[in-house]
Amino acid sequence: MPPETPDMLPLLAVNLAFAVVALAIGFVAGAWFLGGRRAVAAKPAGQEPTDTRLDKQVAIERAMMASDRLRDLASGVASNVGEHSSRIEAINQGLVAARNSDEATRGGVMAQALSDIVSANEQLQQQLAKAERQIQSQAQEIRTFESEARTDSLTQLNNRRAFDDELARRYAEWTRKQTPVSLLLLDVDHFKKFNDTHGHQAGDEVLRSVAKTLRASTREMDLACRYGGEEFAVILPATHARDLAALVDRIRTSIAETKVVFEGKKLSVTASFGLAEVAAGDEVNTLLKRADEALYASKDAGRNCAHLNEQGANLLFTPGAAMAAPPEVVDTPNLDALPNRTKFAEELRRRIAEAKRTAADIGVIAFEVRDIEQMKRQLGESVAVTALDAVAQFLASTMREMDLLARLEEARFVLMLPGSGAETTDMVAERMSATLAGCRFPAGGREVSMSVATGAASIQGDDTAASVIRRAEGALAKDLQPAPV
Repeated sequence: MPPETPDMLPLLAVNLAFAVVALAIGFVAGAWFLGGRRAVAAKPAGQEPTDTRLDKQVAIERAMMASDRLRDLASGVASNVGEHSSRIEAINQGLVAARNSDEATRGGVMAQALSDIVSANEQLQQQLAKAERQIQSQAQEIRTFESEARTDSLTQLNNRRAFDDELARRYAEWTRKQTPVSLLLLDVDHFKKFNDTHGHQAGDEVLRSVAKTLRASTREMDLACRYGGEEFAVILPATHARDLAALVDRIRTSIAETKVVFEGKKLSVTASFGLAEVAAGDEVNTLLKRADEALYASKDAGRNCAHLNEQGANLLFTPGAAMAAPPEVVDTPNLDALPNRTKFAEELRRRIAEAKRTAADIGVIAFEVRDIEQMKRQLGESVAVTALDAVAQFLASTMREMDLLARLEEARFVLMLPGSGAETTDMVAERMSATLAGCRFPAGGREVSMSVATGAASIQGDDTAASVIRRAEGALAKDLQPAPV
C-alpha cells in the first residue's frame, strides 16, 4: 500500500482529534446523567445519604479522569500534526531553495526530500496508530460505563433507566408502524415475609434466581429488567399478549419449582404476574397502569398466577395456575404490630436513597377512617377497633410484597408504593378509597359502613422521607375537610 500523501495524514489526524473530543463529551455527559449534577449533589450535610453522595462523587471523578486522558490525547495528536506540518514545510523550503541549482544538486535535494517525507509520514503514522489504539481503549471504557449505568448490580438485568428508554422506543415504534408490544410485570410473593424469615442475603439469592429464569426464558429481542425491589418487568416487542400464555406459565412454573440453596437450606418462592398489550388510546403510563392492575388482580386471586388486562378487564391468564400449590395463608395484620411513624420513615428513607441511585419512583398514600371518635361514642370502642382492623386487613391484602403498610396514628395508616409515580399513586388511592367506601362489616347485630379519606404524594427531586410524608398528610387533611354546603 503506497504511503499516505502529506495532505492526507493531517486530515486523518484531525478526524482522530474530533473523535477524541466527541468521546470526551459523550463520556462526561453520560457520567453527568448517571452521577447527577454537581449542584444537586452539593446539598447540606445530612440531607443526602452518604452512599448516594459517594456514588455520585465516584461517577464524577471517573468521568473527569477519562476526560483528562482524552483531552491529553487530543493535545498530543494536535502536537504531532503540528510537528509533521513543520517538517514538511522545511522540506518544501529546501526544494524551493534548490530550484535554481544545477541538475545534480536538484536531484540530490529531491532524493533527500523524498526520504525525509517518507520518514516524517512513517513517524506520524506510528503516532496516529498509537492514538487510535488509545481511542479504542477509551471507547471500550465508555461502553463499559454506559453498560453499568443501565444494569442492576444485584441481578445483572437491565435497570429501570434501561426499561424506561426501551418502553418509550417500542411505544414510538407502535405509534408509527402499529408493531405490537406487550408488557409483563411480575412480583415475588410474600417477599418481605421471606426476608424476615431467612434474611436479606437469602432474599438476594432469590432475586438472582428469578433473574436467571427470565434470562433463560426470554428472547434476545425482549428486554428483562429489575423494575424495583422484588418486582421485575419484561418488554416483549412484536408479540400479542394473547400469544404469551405458554411463556408466562413457563416462567411462573420455573420460579415456583426452582430450589434456591442457601446456607444448607432449599428455599423456594412463587410470583404473581400482570400482562398488558399496548392498545388504541394508550400512553406509556397507561400501559404500565394496566399491567400493574393485572398484577394486583393476581395478588387478589391468591398469588402464583397471571392476569391479562384487556379492554379494562383483568382476565385470569393461566387457568388453574393459582391452585398449582395450596394457597399461602396471609397473616392478618395486628394493629399494634404494624410499623409506627418512626419505623416507616426509616424504611422510606432507605428506599428513597435507593430510588435516587436508580431513578425509580416511590408513592406514599395516607389513609384515615373518618369520624372514628363518633363511631366510638355511638357504637362502642370494640366496633371502632373492628373497623380499623378491617381497614388494615384490606390494605394488607391488596398491596404488593414490595409495599409497606404502617400505622401513623390511631385511625391513620400510610402505605408506601415503590416503583409508583404520581399518576399511579393517585389511581391506587382512588381505587382503595372507593372500595373501602362500599365495605360493610357486622357489629352488634347490625352492618356498619365506614368512610376513608386519602392523601397521596410521590417523591420529587430533593425529597426526604419527612417531606413526602408531610405532603401526603397535607393532601389527607384537605380530603378530611367537610364538603362545602
